[in-house]
Amino acid sequence: MTPADFLREGRAFRVLSHVDPDGDALGSALGLAWILAASGRDARVHLAAPPPRMYRFLPAGRFLVIGDAAPSPSERVGILDCTSPGRLGTLQHSVAAGSIVLNLDHHADNTRFGDATRVDPTAAATGLLVLELAREVGFEVPKEAAVCLYTGLLTDTGRFTFGNTDERALAAASELVRLGADPAQVASQVYEHRPVEGLRLLGRALDTLDLREDGRVACLHVTARMLAETGALPEETEGFASYARSIEGVRIGVFLRETDDGSIKASFRSTGGVAVDGIASQFGGGGHPAASGARVSGPLEEAKERILRAVGEHLQALTG
Repeated sequence: MTPADFLREGRAFRVLSHVDPDGDALGSALGLAWILAASGRDARVHLAAPPPRMYRFLPAGRFLVIGDAAPSPSERVGILDCTSPGRLGTLQHSVAAGSIVLNLDHHADNTRFGDATRVDPTAAATGLLVLELAREVGFEVPKEAAVCLYTGLLTDTGRFTFGNTDERALAAASELVRLGADPAQVASQVYEHRPVEGLRLLGRALDTLDLREDGRVACLHVTARMLAETGALPEETEGFASYARSIEGVRIGVFLRETDDGSIKASFRSTGGVAVDGIASQFGGGGHPAASGARVSGPLEEAKERILRAVGEHLQALTG
């Protein structure tokens, strides 16, 4: 079955994405739901928890379902921006046995699961693939969908500054603006409407700056205590890795966050020519060449040394 057939032949859809959804995961899922609804289909987007505060401006309409929901064999299941069913977390249980599954993703390490699969690592964002699929099927892309899909493109290209910002991504962004997305409004909501607690946490994180490999590797971290003392939510740390990467001379930026269960969430960001997905894979994670992540056992200081040792070895192997 092709992805186009998956959409054309279905009438009711359940749309899912990975745990701790980012802008592309939420944007592509909600964008697809709006597109399906505009074509007369029934669609629901299921999340294990409420979306991060910075993405709550996204139009959700009647589509968003938070928490456990019994699987329904009558629904087709779209799994977006997700490398494997395991990345769904508890949402794995909301997929009924025998459901027809669409796997739409742009991660190179996708396991190619599902009945209708389209994995395109050359795409800047999964939201771009949703737009292209809607064009292919001939479905209308309403304004609400354009806002959601544009958000995915904006965030997964790092405000159109990452190496994946190519002609295809910019052409898609232009089309989404024509369809009703407001670039200034989306950028303001995502990047400027941050709570003061998040800024206080950023200040604490910047104080942890650790430069290694003659200034080519920079690491920042946030502890559970820092989160508690500032009153910030873990979601406010999105983008902290880019601050490490932005330092002059740095090739790889690393951000580490201590989680409630004591494990360490590691984020890797790189400049052009240095891929970090291989580093993440060493720790059971994955992602893109310029932006990847993994979850590592703690405690923080031990995890940090293991990670930075691997980062240093990787950098030396690539650049000497």
